[in-house]
Amino acid sequence: MKNYKVDQIKNLLANAKSAIIAVPQLTVDSAGAALSLALLLKKSNLNVKVYCPQKPDANYSKLSGLDLITDVFSQNDLVVSLNYPLDQIEQVSYNDDGGHLNLVVKTKDQAPKIENNQIIINNEPSSADIGFMLGDETSLGPNAVMVNKGNWVFISPADINKSWAKATIIDQDAPFSEIFTFLLPMLGLKLDMDSAKDLLIGLRVATQSFSVNVSPETFEAGAICLRATQPEANQAPQAATLPTA
Repeated sequence: MKNYKVDQIKNLLANAKSAIIAVPQLTVDSAGAALSLALLLKKSNLNVKVYCPQKPDANYSKLSGLDLITDVFSQNDLVVSLNYPLDQIEQVSYNDDGGHLNLVVKTKDQAPKIENNQIIINNEPSSADIGFMLGDETSLGPNAVMVNKGNWVFISPADINKSWAKATIIDQDAPFSEIFTFLLPMLGLKLDMDSAKDLLIGLRVATQSFSVNVSPETFEAGAICLRATQPEANQAPQAATLPTA
């Protein structure tokens, strides 16, 4: 059983409401690890997205949570909020007025007028309350600057020091899926069927079905994931009943 230093990560997660998980290099291993984390954070009521500049293809189709992956990242988002009952809004649309963008909010018949003081406009950075970087961010190209904002956790099998990281997990020669199999429970995130399946798929691909680059901990991680994918693994066995005459 591996033991990582996770106190700082737990502190960052304690008050977080949103998270971004960045995957600079897409592999089944890194995607499986990222999605397992994303699924469990979402289950803990965080707003989560996984950013990767490469799009998953058919080789990733068995992974759960693929809808959480996006290849789009913007430095700043304009957010227009209305302090107005949502059930009184009929439709929201936009049009191009001579090169100027108009947002059109149509209210329902007999609904009160939207007043100016009910409109709130914010420029919000796309960085989340906590970010997880799975590997060297320089592979993200121009979007590597995302680490300049927010609280980031750097996780890598390579021994690299990142000055921007608020917390770092380095486990040399271990695939991401092995690292996350031990890390997630340490963060209080219990593996469920989908997250464990993603990790197990990542482990199998990264180790060529546990034939290369393995250690005793690799097999232990595989056993942990396999047990978590069994729906009745924690249920007490039913008492046997004898046939009646």
